[in-house]
Amino acid sequence: MSTQPVDLVVKNGLVVMVDAQDTVLERANVAVQGNRILAIGSDLPYEGRVVIDARGKAVLPGFVDAHMHETLLRGFCEDLPLMEWLEKICFPKDRAERPEHVHAAALMNQLEMIRAGITTFIDIFRYPMEAAPIAEQSGLRAIFSPQIIESPEGAGETLDSSTRFIEAWQNRMPGRIYTWYGPHAPYSVSADLYREIRARATHYGVGIHTHLAETRSEVEQCQARYGVTPVRWLADLGVLGPDVLAAHCVHLSDDDIHILKEHDVAVAHNPVSNAKLASGTAPILKLMAAGIRVGLGTDSNLSNNRLDMFADMKAAAVLQKLAQGDASALPATLALRLATIESARCLGLADEIGSLEVGKKADLILVDLEPPHLWPLLTGAEGNVVAQLVYAANAADVVTTIVDGRILMLDRQVRTLDEHAARDVVAAAARDLVERAFHSHAGAAHGR
Repeated sequence: MSTQPVDLVVKNGLVVMVDAQDTVLERANVAVQGNRILAIGSDLPYEGRVVIDARGKAVLPGFVDAHMHETLLRGFCEDLPLMEWLEKICFPKDRAERPEHVHAAALMNQLEMIRAGITTFIDIFRYPMEAAPIAEQSGLRAIFSPQIIESPEGAGETLDSSTRFIEAWQNRMPGRIYTWYGPHAPYSVSADLYREIRARATHYGVGIHTHLAETRSEVEQCQARYGVTPVRWLADLGVLGPDVLAAHCVHLSDDDIHILKEHDVAVAHNPVSNAKLASGTAPILKLMAAGIRVGLGTDSNLSNNRLDMFADMKAAAVLQKLAQGDASALPATLALRLATIESARCLGLADEIGSLEVGKKADLILVDLEPPHLWPLLTGAEGNVVAQLVYAANAADVVTTIVDGRILMLDRQVRTLDEHAARDVVAAAARDLVERAFHSHAGAAHGR
């Protein structure tokens, strides 16, 4: 059989497609031409200009992180509930943030994501003009939704700074870097500002990413102030729609769920962060049963403390089993879908990424299946491949990461960012941020 040259062939892999049939192919090849998947199967008539041997590895779609913040500090002032954590740690830190801190944070976070097999992420944080060029260099697929905070003043981006970023970056790298608005939450953004963000998002044709109903105290505060839940409040303001991605949604009434469905709002579930901050366990099975799009996010390295979608897949599954009192709740196949195709659906990108299918973007990762913690590996009708990926694997098992057909990491060697140089940049920036936020006169004046 004659062969045709193509840009890349990943051969001999255990291909986990995450398609509608949850297909798993043994000793299969993936052919890539340009930035798209050309063919999947055995004995393909293609010869790669670049060939990656995936023997002993799973080949699966890159993870899609549906909620994260590219923050710089982790392991710092731990073990606090969310609202106290925000007041004592996050808001003072965010007020002290400078562009150089976000530059360093973007280097650190994107290196970690490449190593962890996260190929697409949505970031809601500060100084996107610093973070977006790092994504341009790293090769990751990114959505930047600058985090707008009105109160406390100075802790986030503004409507105008966000709009300037959208105008500068909306068409700079079409199909790989996207721009959204990111109002922080109903307790930090006013009704008038939410309405104006809605109007501008519609004008520019971009999405809105916001935190919503994360804690019981948030819901109680909103009811005391406005007489309604946060979900109902945003609906009454005219903010909600299919271009809205709401993070957390832990504390929801039946009416809230009806509203989210009625407006086709997507939800980003963050099980590790929600558990660590004792915010609760989101009713994601109820949301999915109602037909609401649900994806999976890591949240920030401040509250997780890792960007490890394997850990969040496992947490999503086991916490739902515990909450439901049902060991069959949220099986491994669904957990993997939440981290890939369902997260892509939440971002409006399911036609392009989230599964390995012909015609889709070539965003794929290779996971080493040979370490002892993944033994025994069984294939065929009684196979345990997906279960091993969800319950036993971790981010360190990722060996190769590819986005748009471009190899960002091969055999655990990152190609697009200088990891050694970034380490020194991050260390210096972190020391400076801690000093500015918590030890300087400015930090003390802001209610340390």
